[in-house]
Amino acid sequence: MTPSTTTRSLAWDALLAALLAALALMLLAALSRQLPPQLFKPEGLDAWFQADLPRALANMVDSQSNHYRTKVHPIASILIHPLVAGLRVLWPGSDLQVAMRFAALVAALWVVSFYALCRLLGAGRFVALGFSLLAIASAGFQFWFSVPETFGIGSLTLLWVLLVAALAVHRPVSDRLLVAASIASLSITVTNWVAGLALAVVQRPWRRAFAISAIAFVVVAFVSVAQRFLYRFAKFFFLGSREEVDYVNLEQSGTVLHKLAGMFWHPISVPEVLLAKASEAPKLNWLTVQLSAPGSGSWAGMLALGLWTLLLAAGVHGLVRSPQWHAFGKVLGLTLAAQVALHLIYGEETFLYAAHFLPLLMALAVFAARSLPGPVAAYIALLTAGLAAFNNAAMYETAARLLQHAR
Repeated sequence: MTPSTTTRSLAWDALLAALLAALALMLLAALSRQLPPQLFKPEGLDAWFQADLPRALANMVDSQSNHYRTKVHPIASILIHPLVAGLRVLWPGSDLQVAMRFAALVAALWVVSFYALCRLLGAGRFVALGFSLLAIASAGFQFWFSVPETFGIGSLTLLWVLLVAALAVHRPVSDRLLVAASIASLSITVTNWVAGLALAVVQRPWRRAFAISAIAFVVVAFVSVAQRFLYRFAKFFFLGSREEVDYVNLEQSGTVLHKLAGMFWHPISVPEVLLAKASEAPKLNWLTVQLSAPGSGSWAGMLALGLWTLLLAAGVHGLVRSPQWHAFGKVLGLTLAAQVALHLIYGEETFLYAAHFLPLLMALAVFAARSLPGPVAAYIALLTAGLAAFNNAAMYETAARLLQHAR
């Protein structure tokens, strides 16, 4: 293509990505308005599918709040709090308002990044549009980008690693970029570092990969030391956390099948939302889908899962039959395998981590366009998006209504 043609093409892509981001923001705004205020107060701890929303909100807006979870979110506080504080200066509002606005900006950046990933993976505009709409319609997006939590920005860092892996298929990437991707993957959630490690191992000989990973670790460790002096009770991630042992092999998390459903199906179409008894007063009773049958939310949710399973299977087939994308597939596969292995033994509510699974699953599904004929994959993605959006919006409303009477 000529330079002018390339410029026009990029302009159209930028416009389409911006429109998708705007659509996502309108959807998230409509959803978040349904949430009851008590969800963000101390009694709301664990109520939103075991998420620590009151603590996460406090950490975003208050440097003097308890930042002890930096032991598993290495430098989240020193990255997020200043950004939220800066946003408050530009756009004043309450603690909840400014935190929600930050979450919305993360969501918009996620959508733009995912559309860019689709294009880097060789998808045409129509395919990129279809799968981007499916990502926006997904339960992982609707339920976790509409609340102030670390899962949205953690998901974004995973997406950035995939962007670098896809870029490496088109042209060589520098060690600096690999280090930056590794730092990003480690910065928000310690277990997400597996993506940065996988990227380094696939892109470089093992000695160079080790050096890249070591540099990333040292940088994050250094920043975490600075964070310790700025934020109350902040912990060092490199010392580990005995508390996490309490979340291993929990009986209430159900069987392996319940956990696999929470990883591969619930992030797209959430099943029936149930209310479980709080462990102690005055906590709100908490929402759960851990033991709910896949597709039990509605007929639309069941149909969406059927089509999603087809897309996922076709994506695996399309990736396997595309030799030029095998290096990307190794990064994606290693990261996804590590996340699956982790959450087969860790966590009570697997849906809590849906936003982390979302970019991995969606990236795999995009390869369905290399397996199914013509624009069929895009049409299936669009139909799945419509069905999933209908189901997930209804389940979100149900979840909000249940919390209104959660005591």
